[in-house]
Amino acid sequence: MSDDVKEVLCVRCPKGCRLKLLLGEEVAVKGHECRLGEEYGKKEATDPERVVPSTVKIMDARWPRLPVRSERAVPLVKVEEVIEELRGLEVEAPVKKGDVIVENVAETSVDMIAERDMEREA
Repeated sequence: MSDDVKEVLCVRCPKGCRLKLLLGEEVAVKGHECRLGEEYGKKEATDPERVVPSTVKIMDARWPRLPVRSERAVPLVKVEEVIEELRGLEVEAPVKKGDVIVENVAETSVDMIAERDMEREA
């Protein structure tokens, strides 16, 4: 495969199309079976993003870790910064699903939110 062709697996729908991205002045997408695949391929070639799932330490809760995720996708180049910002973070129970755990994580304009309720344990 030449440098101007990139292969990716589309994750926008259950079909999982294998896309070939032809890179040039404009990105051409081959192998998609729907409009979502074409959009995904172009975005993946020019400005890839990912939703970031993780956990943080939670104090005074039944479980020691709280699952969190970015409320929407962040630029792929910022994922390591997001994870690093979460490292060592501790939150206090109680927490409700959807609560903002970190605002504007890694200066991405995206918040990290709780993925489940965690009640305080006495």
